[in-house]
Amino acid sequence: VQVPPESELTFERYNKFKVQHIDKKMTVQKCTAVIKQKNIYGKDNGCKATNTFILADPNEVKSICEGEGDYLHKSHLTKSKRQFSVVVCTLTKGARKPRCEYEGKLHRNRFVLVQCSGVPVQYAENILDVAE
Repeated sequence: VQVPPESELTFERYNKFKVQHIDKKMTVQKCTAVIKQKNIYGKDNGCKATNTFILADPNEVKSICEGEGDYLHKSHLTKSKRQFSVVVCTLTKGARKPRCEYEGKLHRNRFVLVQCSGVPVQYAENILDVAE
């Protein structure tokens, strides 16, 4: 098995992050359909308990790792300097693919915390504000 170089792995993780967590046109009503369409599942095709979508363009989110974010030393995460609207989809019914049903909730004015590797590679959480 050949292991891809660091940059290729990072690129793959960033692409997965974009699919799972960035959708400018996401609405609370579309959680179940979008999660199914984008094939977002947990381990062993289990339903994810929650999935968060950031309502923004990929470049707006990527900028968090390019100077538009503050690095938090305690958690090793980067907090966005600007606020975003997010849709949090929470599992209401089902345990395994394809029977996952979600309910969405819109949160405005949220700072987003991500793990950066030059680009966002992992979504951590959204918060109203945090003091380190």
